[in-house]
Amino acid sequence: MSILAILALLCLIGSIICWIIVLIKMFQNGGALMGILGLICSLWAFIWGWMNSGKLGFRNIMFIWTALLILYAILIMAAGGMGAMPGMPTANTP
Repeated sequence: MSILAILALLCLIGSIICWIIVLIKMFQNGGALMGILGLICSLWAFIWGWMNSGKLGFRNIMFIWTALLILYAILIMAAGGMGAMPGMPTANTP
């Protein structure tokens, strides 16, 4: 596994941590329905987080989450796509 793939994996883990923090805020301030929707669809949690980040005071988490997602996309492309991620099968052509 390349260093770029390892860095991409770390960005993905950081992104999941930010998603969990936003989910907690969703359950606390948006109610159970918003929390469940955010659990099912992380894109909705991301949008909801940006819509409410100023009001609820977690704008820094949203900036970090956005930066991690952008960095993840860049790193995964530089590492050679999804084939560089651990556990992904590679094509063996004869």
